[in-house]
Amino acid sequence: MNDIKILSVVVPCYNVEGYLSRCLSSLVHQDIDGSAYEVIAVDDGSTDSTGEICDRYAKDYPQVKVMHQTNRGLGAARNAGLDLARGKYLLFVDADDFMVENCFKELIDTAEANLLDVLAYHSVDVYDGSPIPLVSEAPKQDIKVQTGAEYLSENFMQGPVWWFFTKREIIEKERLRFPEGHMLEDSPFTPEVILSAQRMANIGKVCYYYVQRPSSIMHSRDREHLLTLLGDYIFAYKSVDEVIAKHRHKMDESAYTRLASRRDSFLYFGIFRALKSGVAKEFYQHLKNDGLLPLRQLDKREFASKKWNILRLLFNCPALTCGIGKIYGFIR
Repeated sequence: MNDIKILSVVVPCYNVEGYLSRCLSSLVHQDIDGSAYEVIAVDDGSTDSTGEICDRYAKDYPQVKVMHQTNRGLGAARNAGLDLARGKYLLFVDADDFMVENCFKELIDTAEANLLDVLAYHSVDVYDGSPIPLVSEAPKQDIKVQTGAEYLSENFMQGPVWWFFTKREIIEKERLRFPEGHMLEDSPFTPEVILSAQRMANIGKVCYYYVQRPSSIMHSRDREHLLTLLGDYIFAYKSVDEVIAKHRHKMDESAYTRLASRRDSFLYFGIFRALKSGVAKEFYQHLKNDGLLPLRQLDKREFASKKWNILRLLFNCPALTCGIGKIYGFIR
């Protein structure tokens, strides 16, 4: 893996045998030569046939590289892929999602022509068991190049790491890594990358299919999983808060408000989860101990519904909130 590539695609894989072939097929059926890029599939100790599927694709497609490791979690799997990557540009794809075929050339050409550090694109939600939405060809549009902070000031920033690709140089220069041992591990990584970019743009077309599946790690209803996840909501809040402190001098008030609202939203979603899992009192105690109450108002540009104002008032009354056991279903 010492030869330099134009693009490295990192795919962390854990027990995704029903989805992985579609994902990898979308990555090998692209419009650039297979020798120009690499797909790094990191099998994170899967107990189903995920590892065998990875090996089969590596045998059939030279651009696919496979690393097998004991189960260490999503953050560690992504970091393992980062360590192996040799591409000028870096792209993360979740193994249950997939990309639009024949989109790599335009992405790379656009990044190269505009000397971009980060290039964003659009995604489409795919619901498990439902037909795949058709993606129509988007009309060509002018590329608006901005700093990452300027982009954040004007645009909604998604939390996941799969809606953009970036120069690997940015990752190495800033020594960025995913937190290990936590869920929501991309919550600090994404804004770190965006705010480190001197030249960023959005290509304005759909390149990614995000698969919503009830059995995914973020949708588990297992009590032990939920208790762990609640702690990770607080971890995500604190991690993004550190990113804000580090890059505050780059952000105008609009960018700061967007990112601060993204940070604060983790506490709202944590309360939702706590109510569902029956541990709201315990979660509120953690929030109180860490000085995270009362909750702040969320940015109306991204949380426009009136329900968020109502929820802020309600969630800032722990006794009342805990007394409404089925509030999540009511406001959903």
